[in-house]
Amino acid sequence: MGILFIPVSLLVAVVQALVIHGTSILGVQTGEESNGLLGFLVLAFGTALTLLALGLVQAATTKALVEIDGGRSIGPVRAYRLALDSIRPLLGALVVAVVLVSLLAGSIYLLPVAVWLAGLWALIAPSIELERLSALEGLRRSRRLVRGAWLKVASLVVAGGALSLVAGPLVGVLLILGTGAPFWLVNAVAGVIYAVTMPLVAITTAYVYFDRRVADELAGSSEPAQLPAEIELTAPS
Repeated sequence: MGILFIPVSLLVAVVQALVIHGTSILGVQTGEESNGLLGFLVLAFGTALTLLALGLVQAATTKALVEIDGGRSIGPVRAYRLALDSIRPLLGALVVAVVLVSLLAGSIYLLPVAVWLAGLWALIAPSIELERLSALEGLRRSRRLVRGAWLKVASLVVAGGALSLVAGPLVGVLLILGTGAPFWLVNAVAGVIYAVTMPLVAITTAYVYFDRRVADELAGSSEPAQLPAEIELTAPS
């Protein structure tokens, strides 16, 4: 399920190479401020692309779990194919969330707001994929599901995603420092680590979504005399 992260990491490596070497090839002289800005933009691009890939993996993983729950066999290719039906609203919502959170995270003073929003929008992918929502509806739905349980959702989904996001480049850098391997290897190593760890984040996200959806649909109801019927996981056709 996480194989998507390998080509994404290679694309980030290509962009980094073009930015770093392109200025020297074109004869463009950059100062420290320009270098710092270019570095920040490349880092932001790589992070944004990785988060978008995570959203797609979350959607496909959620779809796969629903198929397995229904007793149907499914593989990675079919899971992604089934997730394509909501690709436009999913990408729209993810772009809005990633851009806003990334911009806010660029300021130390606005970082708490970025973390708060990341928690509120942590359930965008499964919400849009299973409930067939538009981009804005997905953002609102995630906020509603997270309401009252922000710390629980953030500690499981956001923290897990952040650890995976940092682990890839960190291992790559340690490998370079220890072996003198080329810089592009950072992205290659990160892609492999993401391919292994990000599906686990996606599974966690799916289970947190199911937990919050059941809590939301049972909210306000009195204690039943017997267990309620199983809640439907997908929106009605």
